[in-house]
Amino acid sequence: MFDLAWSEILLVGIVALLVVGPKELPDLLRTVGRWVRKARSMASNFQSTFDQMMRDEEMAKTRQELERAMSGDPALPKPSYASNPRPQPEEEEDWYGDEVADAVADVTKDTDAAAKAAEAKAPAEAEKPPAGSTGA
Repeated sequence: MFDLAWSEILLVGIVALLVVGPKELPDLLRTVGRWVRKARSMASNFQSTFDQMMRDEEMAKTRQELERAMSGDPALPKPSYASNPRPQPEEEEDWYGDEVADAVADVTKDTDAAAKAAEAKAPAEAEKPPAGSTGA
């Protein structure tokens, strides 16, 4: 943050030694250390409080969105599963059974149509003479 080079720190140390004197310098350094520790503690406390407030705000916003969604408020888009809810366990077999039955019916109908088309085409090909024969 302050970006001090070693030469600048050395210069500050020499000035402090000359101004305060060698006898008072250890007490001064202890006092400065306590101030720095207290400032760091306050900054850490502020940051943790700020982070907690942000988490609380995010939780409140999520809670409001969830309550709006649960109440059916049209301000929020409905989730994709709302139009096709998962069935209850006793209804599950019938629910899936209907879908499977419809899919099987569609496939069977398509297969039957293809088989009829193949049968119609087969007799017409059986009546044709083989290639290369004159037919007389």
